[in-house]
Amino acid sequence: MNNSILLLLLVACGPKPVPVATAPVPPPEYVPVQPVALAPRPFQPPVVTWGQLAAGTPVAVVENHEVPLVNLRIEFPVRATAGPKDKAGLAEATMDMLNEGAGSRDAAAISAELSRLGAGLSTGAGYDGSSVSISCLRDTLEPTLDLLADVLMRPTFPSGDWDLRRSLWIDDIKEARNTPNRIAERVVNQLLWGQGYRGIEASEATLARISIKDMKAWYKANLSLQGAIVLVGGDITVAEVVPMLETRLGQWKGKATKAEALPTPPTPPAKTTIYLVDKPGSAQSVVRAVSYAGKPTDPDYAAFTIGNMAVGGQFASRINLNLRESKGYTYGARTSVGYDLSGSSFSFSSGIHTEKTGLALVELFKELREVEAGRPLDDNEVSEARGALLGGWPLRFESPDYALGQIDVMRTYGLPDDWVTGYPARVGATTTAAAQKAFSDRVDPDRLLFVIVGDAAVVRPELEKLGLLVVPVSVDGVVLSGG
Repeated sequence: MNNSILLLLLVACGPKPVPVATAPVPPPEYVPVQPVALAPRPFQPPVVTWGQLAAGTPVAVVENHEVPLVNLRIEFPVRATAGPKDKAGLAEATMDMLNEGAGSRDAAAISAELSRLGAGLSTGAGYDGSSVSISCLRDTLEPTLDLLADVLMRPTFPSGDWDLRRSLWIDDIKEARNTPNRIAERVVNQLLWGQGYRGIEASEATLARISIKDMKAWYKANLSLQGAIVLVGGDITVAEVVPMLETRLGQWKGKATKAEALPTPPTPPAKTTIYLVDKPGSAQSVVRAVSYAGKPTDPDYAAFTIGNMAVGGQFASRINLNLRESKGYTYGARTSVGYDLSGSSFSFSSGIHTEKTGLALVELFKELREVEAGRPLDDNEVSEARGALLGGWPLRFESPDYALGQIDVMRTYGLPDDWVTGYPARVGATTTAAAQKAFSDRVDPDRLLFVIVGDAAVVRPELEKLGLLVVPVSVDGVVLSGG
């Protein structure tokens, strides 16, 4: 046998070497690295193109040719409160009834035509204005506009449909008196506004007084293209849509609606007051707090919004981290700022475990007072709040409706021309000191109006132990005797 082959056989068949035990090598320690934020990218809001109808009605168009859809809305400067107070709901009823019958079509025929066109049509009145809107494919825009023209210019107000809608509306009012969140909203409006502005609400009695004759008179007195604005977004140009509108609405005559007086901002209570609506057996208390202060046109309004974001306006805010994450009193607690025809407002809202309601308010007041003294906002909090406001802002313009809505907002509330285009600069320029001052100046924890809907037997003793003024009220906001 070949010596080389013999050597290989001896090696292969011989005893195996014993492996030497070695200690396992630990993996390298993972050290998390905080990602570095990218530099802000420049963003230009969509361009608005303007046109005008022969009647002088402005037409604003935001083009978006990515999908063959068009949305069109006509905004009228007439509020839901327009009309006699003893017939509260007349404006809403009239606007709702516009598409219940128009021209030769009844409600069923209008619905069938919309289905055939793949279109939508809605009408309504709100606290600060009324509107009629359509949505459709670009190819069906003209027949949809034909239907819109009928609804606007030739409504029939069928009495049978009003009887049905009134019945459903009354059922909804009854439901609102049994739903804690809706109770809280109704009571806040009543306490702040009484029989004015947001406090004017339809009831069973006022709806019973509204007749078809009333609707026809309201329609004739309040709806026309005079003072209105047309907002259009989607796969259309101003040069295309203006002639379409002129052909269909050019003959619509009418006088400009007489402007209602602007509401006066409500005066905050001399002392923080809790208005308590008893809801026996409630597992949680619905809590609202409201305060009006200043206007959105004030130089510090942007700073106020940033301060609010840090204190309670986002998930990682002080109030939510305390009441939800630390104490577990609630699934969420937020504050918000907003504005309407009377000015800007601050509000708090939360659903709080019944037995923890008093403790939650202790923590809420603690957070609000510490912002003013002892624990002012810091640079990191303000930076995060600023980033939250600016980071998602461009996404709002994915739909042309947002840009168009901002045009209407500017017109309705008398906001400056750079309200949209100057927003990033205003927010970006806000300093920590400015956010701190704006929030502290506008929010006084000792002069808030609270509404709590919950089990009074459990909640009230705890609130009174805290030295808070508690006033019992009904589900309609009426102060109850013996409180």
